Amino acid sequence: MTALWRNPLVACVLLLPLLCCSSTFSQQTAAFKSPASQELSTLDVGDHRFIAAHGRRSLVAGYASGDLEIWCYPFQILSGYRVSFLPEGQTTPIDGRRIVRRVVYHPDSVTRIYLGPGFVVREKLFVPLDRQAAILTYTVQAAHPVDIVIHAAPVLNLMWPGGLGGQATAWHNELSAYVLSEPELGYSAVAGSPQIALHDEPDNSTEPASKEAGIGFTLRPVSGFAQVFVVLNAAHAADYGSAYRELIRDAGQLETELSQHLVEYRQTISHLQTPDERVNQAFAWSQFALDQAWVCNTDLGCGAVAGYGPSRGQRRPQYDWFFAGDGLVAADAALSAGAPQYARDELEFILRYQDPKTGMIWHELSQSAALIDWTGKYPYMFVHVDITFQFLGELGQYMARTGDLSFVRDHWTAIEAAYRYCLTVIDPKTGLPSIPEGKEGGDEQDRMSDDLGLSTSWVEASSAFAQLATLTGHEDIAGQASRAAQAARAQIPSRYWDDASSFWISGHTVVGRPMLERRSGPSEALTFDLFTKEQQDALLDQLASSAFVTDWGVRGIGADSAGFDPQSYAKGSVWPLQTASLAGAFWDEHRPATALPIWQSFAPVASLDSLGHFPEVLAGDVYRMQSESVPEQTWSSAGFLISTIHGLLGLQIDSLKRALTFAPRLPAHWHDLSLSNISLGGASISLAIHSDSESLSLVVENSGAPFQLQFNPNLPLGAVLRGASFNNHPVAATIHNYPEQTEAQISALVPRGKSEFHLALLHYPTKTAAKQPTSRWSSTFGKRSLRLQEKTHNAR
Repeated sequence: MTALWRNPLVACVLLLPLLCCSSTFSQQTAAFKSPASQELSTLDVGDHRFIAAHGRRSLVAGYASGDLEIWCYPFQILSGYRVSFLPEGQTTPIDGRRIVRRVVYHPDSVTRIYLGPGFVVREKLFVPLDRQAAILTYTVQAAHPVDIVIHAAPVLNLMWPGGLGGQATAWHNELSAYVLSEPELGYSAVAGSPQIALHDEPDNSTEPASKEAGIGFTLRPVSGFAQVFVVLNAAHAADYGSAYRELIRDAGQLETELSQHLVEYRQTISHLQTPDERVNQAFAWSQFALDQAWVCNTDLGCGAVAGYGPSRGQRRPQYDWFFAGDGLVAADAALSAGAPQYARDELEFILRYQDPKTGMIWHELSQSAALIDWTGKYPYMFVHVDITFQFLGELGQYMARTGDLSFVRDHWTAIEAAYRYCLTVIDPKTGLPSIPEGKEGGDEQDRMSDDLGLSTSWVEASSAFAQLATLTGHEDIAGQASRAAQAARAQIPSRYWDDASSFWISGHTVVGRPMLERRSGPSEALTFDLFTKEQQDALLDQLASSAFVTDWGVRGIGADSAGFDPQSYAKGSVWPLQTASLAGAFWDEHRPATALPIWQSFAPVASLDSLGHFPEVLAGDVYRMQSESVPEQTWSSAGFLISTIHGLLGLQIDSLKRALTFAPRLPAHWHDLSLSNISLGGASISLAIHSDSESLSLVVENSGAPFQLQFNPNLPLGAVLRGASFNNHPVAATIHNYPEQTEAQISALVPRGKSEFHLALLHYPTKTAAKQPTSRWSSTFGKRSLRLQEKTHNAR
């Protein structure tokens, strides 16, 4: 190490990031001009720190101090990819896993920084936006030459649960690369580099292996620079090397293309700026996570995958395949984040694989599905009853927020078929859905005859379908659906309530016994006001207790329930998704003092494992990931977006009525906040709020036609409104007081251009404020729950 620090160049390289980035999250405040402006980095580089570079058609993933796996969908090309370094004059390579010191995350790539005696190496993991390929770039800074030694296991096998045999690996001098091939489907892949100085011959000997199995080669950097290229060829490709040569030729252009894509993506979505930089970064990275989850499979099409994690046993890899339920959550988050086209494309993708015979929406679709007997041999596709109900509910939200009536008309036959499937599982005695034998609801672990989450989804689905039918002129079926929703509402309070515990019943066993474990979901049952006021209050009081709420989120089952197991995947663990949903429910019920700390527990979780990404599930007793958790779970990131937009900011969009509700419930020390590029019927809306001890103002910028704005900000408890104005003209305003909230309400027609609301405040002692009139207020457009499905309750 002494020699290293005597090198001024190397010392400067090492010190600069240490001085600039002392925390896990780098403090970037500059506008997004390139992926580098959203850099996150960490010195915590243990084998628990997941890293991944994502593209539409490929993935490089692994752990900070571990090996990598490289995928070109739907094939794993290499596994066990690891690097070591051989400084000039030495004979024993230095294992890179021992000397990795920092990991830097960008939205377009991940870089591992290795610190060796007298040298620093940066390894950039990059996947092109739209090619079945990967590029790993090595930049060396050293006083003397350093060779880079690579070892990996050739695979060329299908993603779970498919499998092929007969793979072969051969060295091709002309390409300076290994060619992997398999005879069954005729696919091949190439992995190599123009900088390879030495390579191992693939072992094909009857002699005992004298070296480690797999492929190995030595890179000799030119001017401190070397690259490894991996590419998948099309089936029965005539020229193994064509795509490989093109990848080498286009490497620089491909990096520019992905960078430009991210800049354009940021220009189309909403931007949030708060006084808390960690919140800003978590919000921006959650938007990037949505984009990273968008995958294009050559045979299946493009849609959102459930997440990213390492290959474990039969999970190859986790969860880099399609789930319709997860996709619906991603679509809802895209609507919240200002990306309606993303939501539309996801809904189209889901409808593509709807069961044409029954109208049922599918559950799970492996990326290998087109190459294996997916629907015949495997039971995963049409197993979840609840997804069809959730699809109709999300479609209603899509319609309300976008006003895209053409989508509904174009797909009306499929939409009606989905509704009619829901009717087939409705129990005529109760008017509520039941779970047929051989099917599942939202809970895969407990076999149920019915559950509260499914019944809640029926209320939303039938209500949404009634609205869609009305808008498209199908009045008869609209009336039927509306009556079904009302009947379900009437039945839920009695069927799913336990008087002894003053708590809801999550469902019933196959023999009809109530399941009395106290579960924190489904939060939609709260936001839809399905229970009486007394029942609702009892639920909220218990859900706010320490039995459910931890410092890192909300337990799925209360710690005082008989079935509680904090180490279990399903029986007491903490799901970021459910945490988001419950925070939203408390905000909807005018309990911001309870909702805020639940939501505030959210942002730090984005640094627990893969920086900028939220994991699937945490333990219920200790702040750590649950052992089966996926480190990058799409719907967890989606949940943060939804809870921030609809919960913290109280933003609701109704493009059909050209109306917007903005009800911010901000922390008391946040005096400034802005949300820009909100999509409303083709127009872009920006909101900027500022407050001080005596006033609150909202500046609105509207690029389109006039729209109706309902502005319902939180005020300091006990505040009295001295006056309100809109564009310097007095307007009517009211104050509503609740035990945890004082809320103002103002409405105005906002013209094109720039407008301003202004509220003048006067603070009174609490006892005086208590004399102010109170009311239980409901939004003009009705309460909107987080469009989040309950997490299925066993490892998928």
